[in-house]
Amino acid sequence: MERDRYLEQWAAWLPAALVWLAQDPPNYRDSEGTIPKPARPVLGIQRVDGPLRVALLSSSAAYDTATQPAYNEHCVIGDSSWRVFPYDLPDERIDFAHEHFDRAPARRDPELVLPRRALRATGVETTAHAISWSGYSMDWPGLLHQTIPQMVAQVKADNANAALLVPV
Repeated sequence: MERDRYLEQWAAWLPAALVWLAQDPPNYRDSEGTIPKPARPVLGIQRVDGPLRVALLSSSAAYDTATQPAYNEHCVIGDSSWRVFPYDLPDERIDFAHEHFDRAPARRDPELVLPRRALRATGVETTAHAISWSGYSMDWPGLLHQTIPQMVAQVKADNANAALLVPV
């Protein structure tokens, strides 16, 4: 197994971060300010020829209340899991488990953070699914090695050639 130097750096950072995050209120400034940053590859943007097929991705921690568990919003390092649900899921089955934004407006109108109808109104074709994860996660190794590759695989399985990322 190849050595993961970033995972080692993150594991060395975590004990101090847990002390900061256990404070009341949590000390996000120091914990986030010291988190080791992974090396990032340079990614090129490719021009899409032909009609767009757009995937919708939102960091709002949206989920289907009838079929999916809520995210663990009380974990001090966040929840690095993700959810995929039908693009046309009725609004009344959508909830948000992200405690770092005021969810009341989004619960009244999910379009604010999950603009499904607005995206369709532009005339582009959308994928069959919407994808969401919690924008608050300090489990960067989990995000980098599991969550992001799994979401990318879903976007590819949905045959998207473009994406709208809605950060929350």
